[in-house]
Amino acid sequence: MSKLGLGLIGCGWAARNLHMASYRDLFELKSVCCRTKPHVERFREEFGFETAYTDHMSLLEDPDVDVVTICTPASTRLEMIKHAAMRGKHVFTEKPLAWEIREAEQAVETCEKHGVNLAVADQYRFFPHIQTAARIIKEGLLGTPFTGLLESVIYFDFPAYPAQTKGFVIEQATHNIDSLRSILGEEAVEVYAKMGKSPSKVRRGEVREFWSTITMTFESGCVIQLFNSWDCWGYHVAKESPEGRIHLECDRGTLFINRDERTPITVYSANLGGWFTPDVSPKLGRDELEAYGTLQSMKKFIECIEKGSEHPVSGREYLKTLGVAFAAYESAEKNIPIEPRL
Repeated sequence: MSKLGLGLIGCGWAARNLHMASYRDLFELKSVCCRTKPHVERFREEFGFETAYTDHMSLLEDPDVDVVTICTPASTRLEMIKHAAMRGKHVFTEKPLAWEIREAEQAVETCEKHGVNLAVADQYRFFPHIQTAARIIKEGLLGTPFTGLLESVIYFDFPAYPAQTKGFVIEQATHNIDSLRSILGEEAVEVYAKMGKSPSKVRRGEVREFWSTITMTFESGCVIQLFNSWDCWGYHVAKESPEGRIHLECDRGTLFINRDERTPITVYSANLGGWFTPDVSPKLGRDELEAYGTLQSMKKFIECIEKGSEHPVSGREYLKTLGVAFAAYESAEKNIPIEPRL
């Protein structure tokens, strides 16, 4: 089968370091779009796209484009997804799908109406150790999970975004929420959250939250505490383990996901007689994980297009992760537990 034609909208960090760094050889690189003409022309020449546009509608009208990857800010994605779907283009978009849950639902509904595939590039689910952890739990090697902790902290010196009111939970915690949903194989049915701003970021005009604690109760009764921070001094981005550190207790053992990529998972299993280190393959360093996860996600997306099947992080599936994130915002505002929209 011949390669599908790719159209890429947005030429920023994610487009370069995740998308073009991982899956460009899977496609015929047809069109790229960015509002700044000199920038998009340089990007086209560097990666070998046939055509460069400064208007996304021109790219979406290109008959040679079969799949559109969207790497623009979330506030722009609904319009682009709708117009792509109306023209029969399959859509692979950066996360979050939208800043508001109803906009995300509209994007999903439009793609379903026009019969095109929609997937969100939430690549953590494709990390080798996350998939290994999910298999261990599914096979019952540790018994039934009942409580746990996921800690994900970095120090990230973002520029201030005073017009953007949502921050850490929808940008980063959605990765962690999706990882937990994948590992446990079930949904969160209650969310209680606290979140707050960073004093140092507030002083320079930042209004988004920069830390959160989210307690999630899952269908089986398992309770997981998720702690996130973008302002943990000493944990600069280059030293961060993207998936965070997980400690999951079960009735016949314990699973640890570590910050050390040489031994990403350690397990104690009463069923198997004690401690062991599962084989996680391929073994990747922290700077390799995200591009690898993006590559595996896109390979699966192409397979789903060819077979007419649903991607593991389809738009419809991602709505469940977003439902937990928006429930966390509502819980923090009202100081009560909230049932997510699933």
